Amino acid sequence: MMKRNISLVLIILLTISILIVGCGQQAKQETPKPAEEPKAEEPKTEEKPKVDEKYPSRTIEYIIGWGAGGGSDIFGRTINMPARRALEAQIIEINMPGGSSVTAMEHVLQQPADGYTVFGITPDILTNTILGRTETSYKDLTGIIQAHIDVGGISARAGAPYKTWQEFVDYAKANPGKVNFGGTGAASFDEVASAHLWTQAGLEVKYIPFEGSSEMHAALLGGHIDVMYEEPGVIIPMIQEGKIQPLLVVAEERVEALKDVQCVSDIGYEMPPMMWRGIAVKKGTPVEIVKKLEEEYTKALESSVYKSFAKDRMLDLVPGYLNSEGFDKLMEKEYKIYEEIMKKLGHVK
Repeated sequence: MMKRNISLVLIILLTISILIVGCGQQAKQETPKPAEEPKAEEPKTEEKPKVDEKYPSRTIEYIIGWGAGGGSDIFGRTINMPARRALEAQIIEINMPGGSSVTAMEHVLQQPADGYTVFGITPDILTNTILGRTETSYKDLTGIIQAHIDVGGISARAGAPYKTWQEFVDYAKANPGKVNFGGTGAASFDEVASAHLWTQAGLEVKYIPFEGSSEMHAALLGGHIDVMYEEPGVIIPMIQEGKIQPLLVVAEERVEALKDVQCVSDIGYEMPPMMWRGIAVKKGTPVEIVKKLEEEYTKALESSVYKSFAKDRMLDLVPGYLNSEGFDKLMEKEYKIYEEIMKKLGHVK
């Protein structure tokens, strides 16, 4: 009996020991480890774009912020003919109309800064920022060249009840608020230049914006608008065919091709800003590539193909060439000018 009791006590003590050891191990396993301190992140350095030493080694995309058939479209397609030979590369034009070239600008800035996306630009890249249409800015670009300054004009369809600027002014004053004045883009260069003129004439008109010149031309010929702002060089064929009647050339002097049409100085008005066209790339593009594009597009301007185009389109009436550095400085200067104009027109506070 005594032995059985002793055995029972030993079994109980052994069981208790096992339980104590097991609990101790479990407690040890569940003891949380001290949290490791997070490693400090190394400061990120912006990588410089790699230079393609064989540039251009593939197709270059030339982005046009307007529809087919307008001045920017024709300019881009023409200058790229000699530029392809100069660069020894394929260049394809891509039209991206929308928002007075905002769509095209935002697309360009989404691409790598490697020189394979080239952008045909106008003063609209300045006014778009001023008007708050986009958060992008001319500062996001590097100019390649300013190619030319384009003389503008006010035209009507043949058969309209006015054949001169003064006759149009008289008609518009007799029909306040009823005259439709067309241009490409809303609050665009076309509107700025047009408003500069109709304000001096004391007119009350309705501005009708179009995304492309072809659409605007059709609207004029179809009687949907009364007059339009357009470069005479673009519509010379329709003027010669007797479909369009030029009313005013927006220049300080008359042009030979339209010598019977008044210019701004003839009517005693102050000149509006001049339209220019140029070429740019995304800021951050390697200097070597910017220089290459500047040199080859400058050569393209000197080609017989481009010179013939410039003469036919009256793009050689005013000296307009600027190199990369000069073009960047011009955009900075004109941004301030357009900002003041937009304030006067009431588009911005």
